[in-house]
Amino acid sequence: MARRDKKQSGNIFSKWWEERRDQHLSILFILSMVGLGAFLWSLVFFMMLDGVTEMPELIGLSWFFAIGGLILLGIVGPEFFRYNEQLTLLREILELESRAEIQRRRKEAEEAASLLGTIYQGKLLHHYKNHGIRAGRVFASASTNFVTQESGIASWWNAERTKLSENLGMDEAIYPGLHKSLIVGSITGIILLLWNSLFGIARMTTDGSRDYSIDVLAWFQGIFGSDGGVLVEPISFDLMSIVLIIGLGSLLWYTRPMDSLEFSAEEE
Repeated sequence: MARRDKKQSGNIFSKWWEERRDQHLSILFILSMVGLGAFLWSLVFFMMLDGVTEMPELIGLSWFFAIGGLILLGIVGPEFFRYNEQLTLLREILELESRAEIQRRRKEAEEAASLLGTIYQGKLLHHYKNHGIRAGRVFASASTNFVTQESGIASWWNAERTKLSENLGMDEAIYPGLHKSLIVGSITGIILLLWNSLFGIARMTTDGSRDYSIDVLAWFQGIFGSDGGVLVEPISFDLMSIVLIIGLGSLLWYTRPMDSLEFSAEEE
């Protein structure tokens, strides 16, 4: 009995992971970005910011980010690329209009859809239906439970064509990693800029609290040799911060997926 309970408890993570198959790719992408961001921070801290002498209190944390980021990338990175490769393969097959070609690549399509989850299985079944192809046994047990429509957030996160790609005149689907990076980068940038302007993120002294805002415009001018105070008391919105917030907000807006009605109009 004890051995069976131990075996069941050891499968808790596997069960949790399997129940979230539709979110596997998103989870793997986020973890990969966290690992990459942590490792890049350590590189910037030690090589560009001269953190050992300027910010000695962050040395331990930066080493933790470096080691933890590398470990996370080593574990999650290969799996993310495997999922992303299968997503690219499946999207290629979903764009095929030749019934014979779809049937020829049926096995790899169904394996990819099974890995990616019910939403992609539903999309493949819908593609089969449009071309008069019978689903394989891999979908036979629960085909009625598959869905083809994602939630609003998932549709935005997994968008193949966006307002940005439309305005850039891109006919092919946008690269998933680039699309997700634009979303994460835009949101992160907006939050940092707002927090800096409203509450402050910088210290006036080494032992002081982070209750001063960085004047982004003055900081940029300082790079080119201009003298002036970079730290100011919040609440403070300098011109450059306002421009960056508006720019990042616009970029985030343009990462929205194109509406289905627009697709229909283009097809007509």
